[in-house]
Amino acid sequence: MKVVLVTSVPAFPTTAGNRSRIRELARAVQDLGHELTFVMMPSELDQGDPAAHEAAYGAARGGRFITLSNGGPVGQRWYRIRRKARLGWRKALRLMGIETGHYSALDQTWYTPWAGQLAEIGRDADAVIVEYVFNSKVLDVFPKSVRRILDTHDAFGERHKPYLAQGMKVGYWTSLRLADENRGFRRADTILAIQQEEAERFTKQLARDADQSANPAVAVVSHFLDISDPIADFSTGNTALFLASNNPSNRQAIRGFVDNVLPLVVAEIPDFDLKLVGTICKEAPDGPNITKLGRVDDLKDAFVQAPLSVNPMLVGTGINIKLLDAMAYGVPTISTETGLRGLPESFRRGVVQIEDTDHREFATQIIRFCRDEALRRDMGAAAFAEATRWNSEQSVELSQCLAG
Repeated sequence: MKVVLVTSVPAFPTTAGNRSRIRELARAVQDLGHELTFVMMPSELDQGDPAAHEAAYGAARGGRFITLSNGGPVGQRWYRIRRKARLGWRKALRLMGIETGHYSALDQTWYTPWAGQLAEIGRDADAVIVEYVFNSKVLDVFPKSVRRILDTHDAFGERHKPYLAQGMKVGYWTSLRLADENRGFRRADTILAIQQEEAERFTKQLARDADQSANPAVAVVSHFLDISDPIADFSTGNTALFLASNNPSNRQAIRGFVDNVLPLVVAEIPDFDLKLVGTICKEAPDGPNITKLGRVDDLKDAFVQAPLSVNPMLVGTGINIKLLDAMAYGVPTISTETGLRGLPESFRRGVVQIEDTDHREFATQIIRFCRDEALRRDMGAAAFAEATRWNSEQSVELSQCLAG
């Protein structure tokens, strides 16, 4: 099959969980033997690393890498002015306490000049995969004969409400009215949920509308994992790793961990070292028991330095990709209950679940793992076995979605 994947979020450099999903989904399409055209929509300032995208998806791999044009410097500037104006208007409404300010328009990133370019790209396509419901307008451009798949990544209907309930006025990125999210879904033949709970949510949400004739199929295709290079060295003790991007949910998690769990661990293991990886390092607290590694080119190097992952999340939606990354590298994880959201019970042999506010038990488990290399190794092996089985299940589901 000839498959076109369209995204506004780059796959390289892979500095966040959503980029990892896009990268591995594209690789999974290639691994299934399909010809891939990877298309970047220039709706964001950060277009990633074009050379890395070309190497992964371009002619050398039997595919194509294409970036859509905004019409040169003038067109690009006009597009950015329009985007900033819309975002500024929403911010003003929020500051005035008007609920409408929390909602994005479904197609607010769409740029009409892209339509002709996409139509030409999709002229001989068999299937198209579009990343995110707010890019779903792309699906309308492709011929009716093309299999249309929308990769949701997350639930964006009323997304701001749980964040506001936690005192976070920003950080939810995009929030849509449920009717708008449904309208985006109905542009697809199949929508991909990343976990069963979201699949059930989307199915119920679509069923609320009177007209069911245009409802898409809802499938669960979660994140594909790179399981090519698990760690083998578990000798480093008295340390743990928190991998995260710099968003409000992760900032809340690390501050809560540093305030409530870290002191209990240090009281038992004075030389304990919490290693932080990712852009969370910009906002995370400093301290004598905290080492900020920042962005790393190879996560394996970080996990070898700290072969134990902690996941102290207290809010969020979707599945935690940091949890899946640890599984893929064969590293055990100690996680809050919220941090395990979306990971089925049947895939949890490599993790230890702690109640969200049980700080003492979280610390107790960290101490236990820090002092026992064999335990880290055995639980890591279980995590990697789950990752291998996980990938096989996602591959079967994706293949069925593409076949229709």
